[in-house]
Amino acid sequence: MRKYKLLYFVSEDEYFLSHKIDQACSALKNNFEVLVVCNFTDKEKKIQSYGFKTKHIEIIRGSINPLRELFCIIKLFLIIIKFKPDLIQSVALKPILYTSIISKVFRKQKMIFCVVGLGYVFISKKISSKILKFTYVSLINIFLKKMRVLFIFQNKEDKLIFKNNKITKFAKTTIIYGSGVDTDLFKSKKTKKIYDIIFHSRILYDKGILELINAIKEIRKKKKISVLILGNPDMQNRASVKVSMLEQWQSEKLIIWKGEKKNVLPYLQKSKIAVLPSYREGLPKNLLEAASCELPIITTDVVGCKEICRNNFNGQLVPAQNYIHLSKAIENILNNPKLSNFYGKNGRKLVIEKFSTKIIIKKFLEVYNEFLLE
Repeated sequence: MRKYKLLYFVSEDEYFLSHKIDQACSALKNNFEVLVVCNFTDKEKKIQSYGFKTKHIEIIRGSINPLRELFCIIKLFLIIIKFKPDLIQSVALKPILYTSIISKVFRKQKMIFCVVGLGYVFISKKISSKILKFTYVSLINIFLKKMRVLFIFQNKEDKLIFKNNKITKFAKTTIIYGSGVDTDLFKSKKTKKIYDIIFHSRILYDKGILELINAIKEIRKKKKISVLILGNPDMQNRASVKVSMLEQWQSEKLIIWKGEKKNVLPYLQKSKIAVLPSYREGLPKNLLEAASCELPIITTDVVGCKEICRNNFNGQLVPAQNYIHLSKAIENILNNPKLSNFYGKNGRKLVIEKFSTKIIIKKFLEVYNEFLLE
């Protein structure tokens, strides 16, 4: 049986470990040689311990410095020449752009582009963001013209946006719902519920953190609630919240901020409700983890979030950027334990049936094998 070479190209080692490690390990067990290319911080040895080869590339998500970007593209080019992969899997917008720019040189290699959310550039209404979006779309269209690639989306709306911008005109497309959740690990536990609400995510304004803070203030006019925030600001993202702001909210006792935690499971098991008032998502793994632990979900009726939260089935959907509706939904579930339990049981059932790691791994392996044999 032939052994194929698979090159994973992601922005950061932390993301690879949190979202792609299970898929990559499955490929390794199924006769693939895997090289992980990303901006390594302190996780390279850990990734190597799984049996993966690694190459560092200094890709900075928030950078638009032409010289820096050119250097990264050349570095990627040289890595591909040396490794000679049969399949290149690029994850997220910037890795997809880099790979597209050099794609015509590597016509023998099959390329899979995973769109895991459209991010700030597509969400923001600022002129600078519109210019960046126009530039991105134009470059992709130029370099991918008549190239045979496969785009994997996490939701129908992102797929439609790429189609309308003619990015996928010459490409194959499919949808795989997220990165999956280990339902054997993420499950409920009989323990004291310390936190009324848990928000675990990068702390960005477009994750709805300000709406959550305002909702907390609204609720506290009537009752006290305990709100746990897990995660850190992301200074490479233009929507990042400043640390000083988080410290201020904590000093006002609106939140309990514990930063980013490698293991969020104990905190989920000690929480009553998972909240993510995001403006737009690919398919948020944090909500899947919460649902798998039988937490009711409160999130926004937007792309990515509504695929996980089915309104009045495993949680409640609220309008984006509306803290009043958010506060009412939180109060409704906190005041109704039977409803909370109903949502929680349904949420875990939904994850097991549609979003478990086993299901997602199987779909990716099928895509690899089918695409390579074409």
